[in-house]
Amino acid sequence: MTSRPADKAREEEWLTFLGNAIEGLRLAAVRVRQEKERFEAYSDWFRPTSNDIPRENSVSQALKQVFDEMRAEQQISSSGAQAVDLRHIKIECERPRPFDIGISDAANPTDLSLVLMKDNELDLRIEAKTVLNDAEVKAEYLGKRGLRRFDDSSNPYTVQPYGGMIAYVVDSDAAVWTNALGAAVEKAVGAKRYGKLKIRNEDHHVSRHRVDYIGRGKAISQDVEVLHLALEIDAKPPRR
Repeated sequence: MTSRPADKAREEEWLTFLGNAIEGLRLAAVRVRQEKERFEAYSDWFRPTSNDIPRENSVSQALKQVFDEMRAEQQISSSGAQAVDLRHIKIECERPRPFDIGISDAANPTDLSLVLMKDNELDLRIEAKTVLNDAEVKAEYLGKRGLRRFDDSSNPYTVQPYGGMIAYVVDSDAAVWTNALGAAVEKAVGAKRYGKLKIRNEDHHVSRHRVDYIGRGKAISQDVEVLHLALEIDAKPPRR
């Protein structure tokens, strides 16, 4: 299965965008932890069934808030290229899918959407899951409410060549969790659909998917490479 954009310039544009988007989310996660009192003050920051683990949707919203703040800072102060350039990236939570059959209560949106607002509009759709242990990786991250959504041709999670999965983790560090996720993903999808993608000189775990859909009146088969990464969040009290 091939899954890279055919055009070399387009591929390079995607890889540059992915590098900025991923590093922007990592920086945002650091700030969320640094400013955790700000977010813990929200009435719905923690899971309703516990008072120590942040809610998945709340973390996504916090990342969006901080990402927007960092982008605004760059737009005000920047006079040139940034090491992590967020100036042209728009981030949204709970954005409708391209072919969702619902528009309101029946909709099944993507958790995070990062869009490059330049000459070519690139749209990175990300599914996020809070995972506490291996059982949740298997049931949630890899399950029908997680990674398997990228194989759903009836309601494609994305129709772009790249997508993403993020695990919000509260113990160990992101590197340990990312390696564990890579091993779990390879076992789940098989060696032929698993690989590595180099972005900014870093190898990222990817799984390969294909969706078939009708777009502009014709049948389209879209190959999708899904990047897998972990972002550290803090429980209360911290567990790492």
